[in-house]
Amino acid sequence: MFLNISRPVSGSFITKFLLVFMLAGFHSLNWAQPVHKSNEPTANIKVSPVKVRLDQYKVVTLENGKETLVDAPSIKPGDVIEYRATYTNQDGKPVTGLQAILPIPEGMEYLPKTARPGPGKALAATASGAFAPEPLTRQVRVNGRVQVEPVPYVQYRSLKWDLGQLAPGATQTVSARAQLESFKSALKNDSGQTASGIRQ
Repeated sequence: MFLNISRPVSGSFITKFLLVFMLAGFHSLNWAQPVHKSNEPTANIKVSPVKVRLDQYKVVTLENGKETLVDAPSIKPGDVIEYRATYTNQDGKPVTGLQAILPIPEGMEYLPKTARPGPGKALAATASGAFAPEPLTRQVRVNGRVQVEPVPYVQYRSLKWDLGQLAPGATQTVSARAQLESFKSALKNDSGQTASGIRQ
């Protein structure tokens, strides 16, 4: 659904930061069926009954304190973006076991407890970790002792919902918010990020 560019080992901060802008500026997408290899027999191609639409909106606070969502063809550091994935069952039969996954682009920091439906409905994961309830935790070794600490929200890379059954013609939307890192935050995250699992 989203492009995923791994964090450069060399610590090329400026390159990474420029790529963040491209990643965060994706446009609305529509998918009505999966992609198949051209050499597959036509008879074996199964069209997906579920259409997925991805949208992004910038969250703007008005003078009266109320929030509104506006189109976000491009964003700048500090902007808050709401990502939405809308699933529509185009079939005449119910779809069961439906799971929705909403990736969080690299360079965007997930804003805690903004996943909808929620709370307790969504599971989160880092780029290399398994899905688990928010907030994510990890084990670290401090002075020879293993301790548990929270995973920084900037390392959350995807959210997942078990939607279950989707009736014919029904639509279900999931959403979450994230904030584009400032340049200083991006530098700090590049230099201070640690891998999942036990670290020294």
